[in-house]
Amino acid sequence: MTGGLGWMYGRDLPLLNLTFARQINARELLERMGVDRNTVAVRGPDDFHYELGGLLYEDGGYVVSAGHYRSWAWAWEEGSWKCMQDRGLVLRASIGTAALVLYANPKLVGFHYAEDGRLVTGFGNSLAPADRTGSDPHRFDTEMQTLGARPEEDEYGPLGSLGLFYRLAENLGVGVPEDLHERPVLSGRLLPPASR
Repeated sequence: MTGGLGWMYGRDLPLLNLTFARQINARELLERMGVDRNTVAVRGPDDFHYELGGLLYEDGGYVVSAGHYRSWAWAWEEGSWKCMQDRGLVLRASIGTAALVLYANPKLVGFHYAEDGRLVTGFGNSLAPADRTGSDPHRFDTEMQTLGARPEEDEYGPLGSLGLFYRLAENLGVGVPEDLHERPVLSGRLLPPASR
């Protein structure tokens, strides 16, 4: 499979927490996500691991990397769940534009798409109508059906849940560079969600 997330297919990514926002820069996306501004810097791989590596999987570490892919800014939380824990994050990221949050772990998957501060559609472990949220919860049904899913029957189809979510996201134009850990990227630490 090709596209902005194509390299992720078939990879063992036990924790996936991605936030995207269209037509804003990566620093602004981090600010909308609630970054500690004192921690934001462009870091090469060695500096990243020296300064932030010990926090990657610590509770409360909230390490994030960010950059651009075409017209979208992306932010990858490496070991934290703020994009899932903070329900308002995708809404803040979408003010004046569109934003998307993708997350997955062995038990949960999620796809939340917002425009101009409003959730348009959100779904995850179930495609059933009763389990969807947003002002237009069926916005992506046609695309899902084209990809072999049967949302009316709560069936993800041949791609499975995460593969389906990757393809829906790619259709919006998002991506993350495969070499993000091999070159300098913007990184820092997010502030914990207020509920913590």
